[in-house]
Amino acid sequence: MDTRQLKNFLLLCEHLNFRKTAQEIPLAQPALTRQIQQLEQEIGARLFNRDKKSIKMTKAGEYFRNEADRIIRRLEVAGENAAAIHKGEVGDIHIGHTSSSMQTVLPGIMIHIKEKMRGLKIHLAEGNNRFQTEALLKHEIDIGFAPNIIAPVLIASKVICQENFVLVLPKNHRITARNFKDLSMVADEDFILPQKNDGHGYVESIEHMCNEYGFTPRITHESSNSATVLRLVEARAGISIEPKSVLKGTQLNIRYIELKNISLKQKTMLLWLRERGQELKPIIDLIEEASKKYSAGLRPNS
Repeated sequence: MDTRQLKNFLLLCEHLNFRKTAQEIPLAQPALTRQIQQLEQEIGARLFNRDKKSIKMTKAGEYFRNEADRIIRRLEVAGENAAAIHKGEVGDIHIGHTSSSMQTVLPGIMIHIKEKMRGLKIHLAEGNNRFQTEALLKHEIDIGFAPNIIAPVLIASKVICQENFVLVLPKNHRITARNFKDLSMVADEDFILPQKNDGHGYVESIEHMCNEYGFTPRITHESSNSATVLRLVEARAGISIEPKSVLKGTQLNIRYIELKNISLKQKTMLLWLRERGQELKPIIDLIEEASKKYSAGLRPNS
């Protein structure tokens, strides 16, 4: 199956006439017939019901027409955008990101991209780790930014910055920076963390961190939104572990303790579909270039 077959199939769906379709391609009618037969054999379904007088689409054919049309349109748009991006002219880029990514390098990266590609229009979609992997696989976004994600095999990833985690506590909590020794002190606390399915990889990182101190966090509230987590901590609904950057600009009745001595760091990952690596290379190169410039202030303290 290739794009030529799909385009010929879509044209036949439009005309429902082999002779007229073959003339428009142009292609010999027997050759077109063989193409459709091969397509049906490869799919394992009859796409058309045909007799000597007429040709009609089957239900399977109608479904495949819609999907084939979507694929062809997406390929055409991708090709146009890739050419525009390569020339630095116009185009669109759809970026997925978590709330924490917007607090770190993403604003600087966007500024850098716009300086280099003034005609490029950037569309942002905020969501958790699961949202981004699903959106990438469905071609709904072009690239993503997610923390400590375990990406599926079809998605390539690269660390673009890292920072220290912080223990987030209510303002009047018994533990302070002065008496804090290690995470074992919060073994009996209620935690507020994302759902595992939503924060795949990130939650495992937090659990691994706690396991190193002899406990598994008792999760009583779940949220993937950092602002919501901080509000819940302020309301004394529990405590949390967050990347340090999420506290930027906050004025809440909370305190935090930076976990400088823990080797595990919050890692912001750049994500893209492996099959689109060459197409997106100009953007990926710009992001890597920008991340070196804008992540300098986020490097973890030792």
